[in-house]
Amino acid sequence: MRRFFLAVFLLTAPIQAYAENVALVIEGRDYRGLPEPSGSALADQAQGVLARRGFEVVTARDLPMGDLRAELAALQAKLADGALERLVIVASGWFAASDSGAWFLASDASQPSLATVDGAGLRLDSVMELAANAASAHVWLAQPTSGAVSDELGFGLRAGLPDRLAVPRGVAVLRGDVRAVLDGLDTVLQPGTTLSETLAATRDLRGEGTVPTLVPFLPEGFAPVAQADRDAWETARNADTEDAYRSYLAQFPNGLSAQEARGRIDTLRNTPERIEQDLALSRNERRAIQRDLTTLGYNTRGIDGLFGPGTRGAIEAWQSQLDFTETGFLTRDQIFQLAGQAARRAAEIEAEERARREALERADRAFWEGTGAGADEAGLRAYLARYPEGIFAGLARERLATIEAEARAQADRAAWERARAADRARGYRRYLADFPDGRFVSQARRRLAELEPIRDVPAPDTPPPHVLEQEEAQLGMTQSVRVLVERRLSGLGYDPGMIDGDFDGNTRAAIKKAQARFGLPVNGYVSQGLLDSMLQDALRGLFR
Repeated sequence: MRRFFLAVFLLTAPIQAYAENVALVIEGRDYRGLPEPSGSALADQAQGVLARRGFEVVTARDLPMGDLRAELAALQAKLADGALERLVIVASGWFAASDSGAWFLASDASQPSLATVDGAGLRLDSVMELAANAASAHVWLAQPTSGAVSDELGFGLRAGLPDRLAVPRGVAVLRGDVRAVLDGLDTVLQPGTTLSETLAATRDLRGEGTVPTLVPFLPEGFAPVAQADRDAWETARNADTEDAYRSYLAQFPNGLSAQEARGRIDTLRNTPERIEQDLALSRNERRAIQRDLTTLGYNTRGIDGLFGPGTRGAIEAWQSQLDFTETGFLTRDQIFQLAGQAARRAAEIEAEERARREALERADRAFWEGTGAGADEAGLRAYLARYPEGIFAGLARERLATIEAEARAQADRAAWERARAADRARGYRRYLADFPDGRFVSQARRRLAELEPIRDVPAPDTPPPHVLEQEEAQLGMTQSVRVLVERRLSGLGYDPGMIDGDFDGNTRAAIKKAQARFGLPVNGYVSQGLLDSMLQDALRGLFR
């Protein structure tokens, strides 16, 4: 079954008349385990009658037991504040009675019995006792006009209300069918009308408890709605927003200022900001607008889809250029016009860029031809200096690489010829130093070995290998220093093997040759003396 709850508050700001007059309208029609009551619905009509008389109305329709108790708890909180002057409780639906009590059944009631009915409905004596805390209270009980529910009730219960109710002092209980209750409500809520007059004027309505004959329920001239209307309008005017005016109209659709409220809504809806807001532009659409403005030369301070001061300023500048009102906000037509302008300008920029590229290409080709089209080294270098990323830059670099390789090969051969002509160790070492990857490196090393044979005769007091290894380790050579040692050995004409800082057998053999050359003990391990000798030899080579 459907559960529905509607709460209507007539004013957004607290008004004294509304705080003093509260109504709770309870209606049960859509029961889960009981048949639907016959007769017309009551809640909406009762709510309208009460609201027109300035009551704060809470409507509880088809609620299960837990929610009904929650509504009573909320009403109790209002009563506890002591501000309620008038309280109206209206209940329409199935009632059940026993010899000692009566209940209004909740929507989830299903075959309640005397033992379970307190969990299936509200006790009317509790409702009336709660109402007695207001200065003046009416409890209206509307019973279905027909339709039996007795067969659905369990042991100890009978359908309907008992003949008499124990009504607390200060509370009036009115009972009848839905039509009688609605007519009675409409009558008693006329200012200046007493409850006794209402009972006399309303057919099929019966009253119990406190039924005043002299004091009207609402005094003469009672008109809280008009004052509430004026107060609500003042609140809306102070806020001056569309939501505020809509709230006023929701409360007073035919109010004193309803026409003016609708006019202000139309005015606010037609503000530039609202017109743009209603377009519901996506983040990508906003980026597109920023790109269009940028294309036209207006600085939006970024293309991020966020319309901050930069974008608003750019829009104002564009609007000024086209004699639009400078609002900083766009309409749909302005967006289309902006996009069209940007598209035309983008085409112009593309054409300008294409013409610029064509002019650069012509100048590039002309310079290439003017420098000899790559015929010589000078022309190639001049072209690359002017056009490092030019049309012919790749070709120019390839040709220069070829020329430089040929020059290097010629220098290699010339140096080798000089070394071979002199046929001395110093000449071969110089060749190896100048051309470590040269074409004749192996021949130079072989001849250098012939001219400077290894004197691998250790001195009688040569320490054992493990001592020599420790002494070498104490030098603290890093990997980069060991690589430099191997390179210097290669420069001296001795093959150290792979130059990787790892002293393998080839490296140890080259070290022995260097030690022999410098007159040091020949043992294949680096010492401080060997490092000093190789450094001095390298320095002398700089001044040869």
